[in-house]
Amino acid sequence: MKKKILCMVMAAIIFTGCGKEKNEEVNVQKKPIVSTAATMRVITDKYEADSNAIPKNKIDHSLDSAGTVVKIYKKNGDKVKKGELVIKLKDSKAEGEYYSARASFESAKSTFQTTKNNYNKYIILYNKKLVSETEFLDYKNKFTDAEGNYLSKKAIYLDNKEKNRKLSRTAEIDGVVGNLFLKEGAEVKQGDILFTIIDESEMEVSVDFPGKWFSKLEVGGPAEVIVGDLGNKTVKAYIKEINPVADIETKKYRVKLGIDNNINNKDIIKDGMYVKAVVPAGKREVLTIPQESIVIRNLLSYIFLIKDGVVKRIEVTQGAVQAPYIEILSDVVKSGDKIVVEGLFGLADGDHVEEVEGTKK
Repeated sequence: MKKKILCMVMAAIIFTGCGKEKNEEVNVQKKPIVSTAATMRVITDKYEADSNAIPKNKIDHSLDSAGTVVKIYKKNGDKVKKGELVIKLKDSKAEGEYYSARASFESAKSTFQTTKNNYNKYIILYNKKLVSETEFLDYKNKFTDAEGNYLSKKAIYLDNKEKNRKLSRTAEIDGVVGNLFLKEGAEVKQGDILFTIIDESEMEVSVDFPGKWFSKLEVGGPAEVIVGDLGNKTVKAYIKEINPVADIETKKYRVKLGIDNNINNKDIIKDGMYVKAVVPAGKREVLTIPQESIVIRNLLSYIFLIKDGVVKRIEVTQGAVQAPYIEILSDVVKSGDKIVVEGLFGLADGDHVEEVEGTKK
């Protein structure tokens, strides 16, 4: 009798367990998701680097001697032409040295011309054997000494002339005045920067380019810069210069970009503005998915692959980005495979899923 009861209890337990398993299968929770297919696309590799924009031409104007500011004709931001007067200074010492050097030069020039004429006459006389060799050599030595003195005085005169000229400091290029902070009557030391002239018509940006894409570069090729100070505005650029010699430490190649600053209307790129340079580096056909399909966990990248209504979490390596798509590298994911693009929050490996309206194709 006891044996019979024990068999009945065991049968009841087995029956209850089977019923529970069947019930769980019926009540499996399916999470709503939107899927898309991994697709082969042609993308453009792009190299990005932070840099600063500088004018094509920029000249700091200094003084070769000390001086006092007499008159200021321009202010910061003014446009000037080459040769246009910006500041007038006075330096009594420089002016005195200039006039003294000019007088010495004129005297040496006169003596040189006289001795030169005499020397030329004695060449003729000596060739006709009308004067002795001693007399001829005496005039030749006088001419040589006079020539040396003349050239020496000329160099000193020209140096002082340039110093005196710079007391009336003019712009050396067309451009815009900057760094002009002097006041009339201010004392200026030798070598001090008086003002700067920048030519903003073209700006330049330099970046260090990796060797793996060096063969993709060519002078005149397209590029662009994103200017943070102009609200992240994207501005067209071009490859202006390529240094074929790698930096000893970084092993990268300096590439200079040119930007036509006249086409940006009011959004003129200014000297020193921060930019992000973007240089195209060739095209490739690669496996891509939407960027929002990527899940980052513990610094690793994952996607959820869908098969038979169940998701499997797959680790992938991110590649080039061409918004809204991103290249992925994986030995598991193939073109055409369905992956989850929406509904990723709370999704776990092995979850059952079902498509909802809005599924991406």
